[in-house]
Amino acid sequence: MHNKLKDENIELDTSLYAAIDLGSNSFHLIIIRKNEEQIQIIDRHKEMIRLRSGLDEEGYLTELAFNSGISCLTKFGQLLNNIPANQVRAVGTNTLRNAKNSREFLAQAQDALGHKIDIVSGEEEARLIFLGVSHGLANADKQQLIIDIGGGSTEFIIGANFKHKHLTSTEMGCVSISQTFFKNTTLNLHSTDKAINHCRRILKPHSHNLTKKGWQGAIGASGSIKAIGSVLKENEITDGEITLEGMISIKNQLLKAGSLNKAIEGGLQGLKEERLPVFIGGLVILIAAFQELNIKKMLVSDSALREGLIYDNLGRLNQKDVREASVSSLQSWLKVDESQSESIAKTALSLLSAVREATKFKGKQYSYSKLLTWAAKLHEGGISISYKRYRYHSSYLVENAELAGFSQQEQQILAAIILNHQGKFNEKSFAYFDKKLQKNLVKLTLLFRLSVLLHRDRENEKLDLNLKVDDEKFTLFFKPEWLESHPLTCEDLEVEGKQFKNQGFKLSFKSQ
Repeated sequence: MHNKLKDENIELDTSLYAAIDLGSNSFHLIIIRKNEEQIQIIDRHKEMIRLRSGLDEEGYLTELAFNSGISCLTKFGQLLNNIPANQVRAVGTNTLRNAKNSREFLAQAQDALGHKIDIVSGEEEARLIFLGVSHGLANADKQQLIIDIGGGSTEFIIGANFKHKHLTSTEMGCVSISQTFFKNTTLNLHSTDKAINHCRRILKPHSHNLTKKGWQGAIGASGSIKAIGSVLKENEITDGEITLEGMISIKNQLLKAGSLNKAIEGGLQGLKEERLPVFIGGLVILIAAFQELNIKKMLVSDSALREGLIYDNLGRLNQKDVREASVSSLQSWLKVDESQSESIAKTALSLLSAVREATKFKGKQYSYSKLLTWAAKLHEGGISISYKRYRYHSSYLVENAELAGFSQQEQQILAAIILNHQGKFNEKSFAYFDKKLQKNLVKLTLLFRLSVLLHRDRENEKLDLNLKVDDEKFTLFFKPEWLESHPLTCEDLEVEGKQFKNQGFKLSFKSQ
């Protein structure tokens, strides 16, 4: 990644943190400085890339959208040169979740930015939005309904005291709705009402759970909601708060004018030119939400996903990683043997330490020690479904569960390691990742396979062994009496040697 080459001659500022949001409508960058317990925004940058508008009929990013995104991230990268890599978080949302050439885009995007880019699920996006908005509230104790309208999806969250109680991500966004119902610039009552009813139908399956939990206040985040609030205030319809009556007034003005441009010519204030192509889509989504959920009024937040990324990363770096809680919760739910998991994790980390001492085996993009620990905790989860083919069940559960804090790539890596923790190696499970990462993940998986194998007897004893690593050769040293008393393990290690060989490694074992 080109920015990392520059880092060698630049002094890193450990007080700086950055977050990058690759949204369906725009790309955002925020840089903050942390002084003790306070954070201060020192730079922001936004570009309207309109990735969602850049999807062709087959679901691929067009060349124009693709190149515009890469160009933007190259500029973002220039602002990140003096920030430590682990203090930069970048995520892609709805369009990059769905684009058929998302993988190709990410490969170039990461090189342009100089940092890893994670694709997050809709629910994880909602959690991060909630985290960002909550930290911007004067009183976070009250239960709030938070709505964020993106280019391709809209998130609905309920929570209080920085803890969410409900997360919903819906497949409707200001770009997608604008494209579907307002392809030309002319606005009419039929298309507008049709769009509102369409959005209400999408939201209806979730409305009962949302209204049942209730809220004391409603908060809106995102460019679309800010734009609606601005129009309401600039035209003195409200003092900036959003109401259904106020939005209906805007809608009626637009319909009377026949188009957004004519409405602006007729005196409609507060609408920026960059927001024109998607304003009507955001408006009908929010009208539908107010009607379906019976929202009385909404305040507008300046914080959203980007700020959530900052606070989430600060938590990770201060031993408050929400991913740990997600794994422990899933482990408990699946009734996984915790003592067995702990024994396997200890052995796996011991083997990893030996490899690191002998080679330059470091996880620059992902924490290998955490991946091994999480794999140990979850690899037997599939037994709760059926022992037969349980590794497939475990892998599926991990890849498809809603694990707060995890990106899609992290879950795919974890699922691949778990799938391959025994039996024949499934090389296709690593095909999604770039070649260098593939090689490292295979090596990591081999270490995990050894750890599982060595604890097959489930005695949960601390193993007294050493691992010597010489290039691609792995040699395990055991106490003589241990090998003699574990004939099945010796047989398993002989068989495992064939799997090592198939992956380009050599495995041997002996008494020390």
